[in-house]
Amino acid sequence: MSVKNTFNILFYINKAKQNKEGVPILLRITINGANATMYTKRRIEPYLWDSKSSMPSKREVKCTDLILFLETLRNKVFQAYTELSREYDDVTPQLVRDYVQGVNGGTSRTLMEIWDEHNEELKRTIGKECSYTLWQKHNTAKNHFISFLQLHYRVSDVPVRQVRYHMIREYEQFLKGNKGLKHNTTIKFLQFTKKITIRALKSGWLKVDPFVDISLSLKETDRPYLTQDELDSILAKTFKNGRLDLVKDLFLFSCYTGLAYADVKKLSRSEIERTSNGMWWIKTRRQKTKERSQIPLLAMAMEIIEKYTVLSKLQSDELVLPVISNQKLNSYLKEIADIVGIEKNLTFHVARHTFATTVTLQNGVPIESVSRMMGHTNIQTTQHYARIVDKKVADDMYLMSQRMNIPLAGTN
Repeated sequence: MSVKNTFNILFYINKAKQNKEGVPILLRITINGANATMYTKRRIEPYLWDSKSSMPSKREVKCTDLILFLETLRNKVFQAYTELSREYDDVTPQLVRDYVQGVNGGTSRTLMEIWDEHNEELKRTIGKECSYTLWQKHNTAKNHFISFLQLHYRVSDVPVRQVRYHMIREYEQFLKGNKGLKHNTTIKFLQFTKKITIRALKSGWLKVDPFVDISLSLKETDRPYLTQDELDSILAKTFKNGRLDLVKDLFLFSCYTGLAYADVKKLSRSEIERTSNGMWWIKTRRQKTKERSQIPLLAMAMEIIEKYTVLSKLQSDELVLPVISNQKLNSYLKEIADIVGIEKNLTFHVARHTFATTVTLQNGVPIESVSRMMGHTNIQTTQHYARIVDKKVADDMYLMSQRMNIPLAGTN
């Protein structure tokens, strides 16, 4: 049984916006309880408006042309609704309004137009709700899709209504094959793309969700971390080179606080507090997720802070540590790894993983506390580190059983 749609068009005036030319006349389009407002670009003196008929007064000759204009506009809106209903199962008020106003051709909104709007809105929130890095990733996702369209369809843009399941599947293969991206990176770009199609679906520009039956699940990946011996080897090494000494300190600071690069870089005096019992805390919000992160400062981390600054002399908004670029940090960390004999790919993010595993979980800190300190949005993320710790325990016990010739239960 089909449900009949309710469609209504209403003209009204906004007395709060009165100027010397009168008050603006607006048009409200309502479909099944949802509505959108459209500006008619016409004004009228309030006394000439007939609230009962929601039109200019027919008694006034001066309103004749205005009445004709509004009636013509009403017919255009009704005609637009009728035409759109033939193509779309779910016509929204916004879609009707855009169709009448000729905004990007109404139904012919293109994928890149919508993507540009989304990225521009995101850009305005940089430093508030979005990081510069995240905004860059959204732009990269858009550029990848343009490259895909140019290769497979010889165009740089398409009407968004042409984006279908098969196109998304082709794009997925393009990312993996032509761009050489790994599974999780591909999924991330697909997730960015889905944000755009969701926007189009909600606005009524796209009829069918192209991501139906497409899994966007990430695969678990190894998260490298330092063992206690490896951490001690960096701690014990003295560098006469000031550049490497700074990088060593920044890396160790992250190992003992769990802060990501972006959070170490933005760490200010106001985010370091001393409680009534004398303990020092870092109380901040993660740049990436905006989640609260509260970390008791270990003595080693505090010593690094005091090496570079005097907290009592800092203004609340002054930065605590002299952080260099992430690219340079990672380059110098490779030098440090070579010098101390660590064969792992040492990057700054390894320090955060080391905090979660070697510094906290392996020393009996409850997973709930680690999750809060790490600023994870859900504990499932932290549980990945717990599985790493469990595997290491199992491996260590297996080696012990081999040395003592005592098999573990359930093994041969």
